[in-house]
Amino acid sequence: MLELIMKILIYGTVVSGIWALTASGFSLIFGIARILNFAHGTFFVLSAYMSIVLIKNLGLNIFISYAIAVLFVGVLGVVVYKVMMSPIRHHEVMVIIVTLAFALLVEQVLLLLFGEHGRSVPSFVSGFTEIGGVLITYKRIVVFILAIAVIFLLEFFINRTRTGKMITAASQDIEAAMMVGMDVERLFVITMFVSAILAGFAGLLFAQVFAASPIFAVKSLIYAFAIVILGGLGSVRGSIIASFIVGYLITASITFLGARWAEFVMLVTIIGILVFRPTGLFGVEE
Repeated sequence: MLELIMKILIYGTVVSGIWALTASGFSLIFGIARILNFAHGTFFVLSAYMSIVLIKNLGLNIFISYAIAVLFVGVLGVVVYKVMMSPIRHHEVMVIIVTLAFALLVEQVLLLLFGEHGRSVPSFVSGFTEIGGVLITYKRIVVFILAIAVIFLLEFFINRTRTGKMITAASQDIEAAMMVGMDVERLFVITMFVSAILAGFAGLLFAQVFAASPIFAVKSLIYAFAIVILGGLGSVRGSIIASFIVGYLITASITFLGARWAEFVMLVTIIGILVFRPTGLFGVEE
């Protein structure tokens, strides 16, 4: 039993770190722009496929390929915002429809180009070790360390840098931010860039441990959205904490019930929590 608990804690921590990156990016853009970006999962899966093409087809160095892939989705995020979201930003339902349509379109393009079978990103480390009687690969350990490092960098960016503080201020009162002369549109663009990069980096880490497939253009969005709702819309810290709750819940469900029950248990638990706390764990009333 102790070994099972250790397995849940270790594997759940790795999964949680990946989903924390994805969900924090989703929460970040909603927090400042009040945009529910349903194309968020597109950045998650595109970075993985981009790196695979760069490494296997063009023969580029792994780390250079990762950097290019992450920057690519960051720029794509800005393009998507400027072309699809900005013109209709004040029409929330239209933003959801347009971004979801884009995500479904990308999913179909990836299915046509790469097929439905999952593909893994070439690993940057090999080997395994034992922790508490549980075998764990070094790449899982590195993935968790990188995920946590990026989360800390995000916290530093938001709370310690001038731009981050401006983003926080704008998220609290956008009208007041405009009145004091902040370039809110520029803040939206920066936030979208950071949000897409977080999703793209999470996708690369996910494809290190598991396998990326086109369906994750929508599936990763569902996970991120569920986590953000649980943590509280607009609360980045809430999303991070909720990610670990969901990560451990999924891992425990897989361990005791099997993989087919994982998402069911997760969603039922989230619904149960929201019945008693509609704003999420750390959300506040609008």
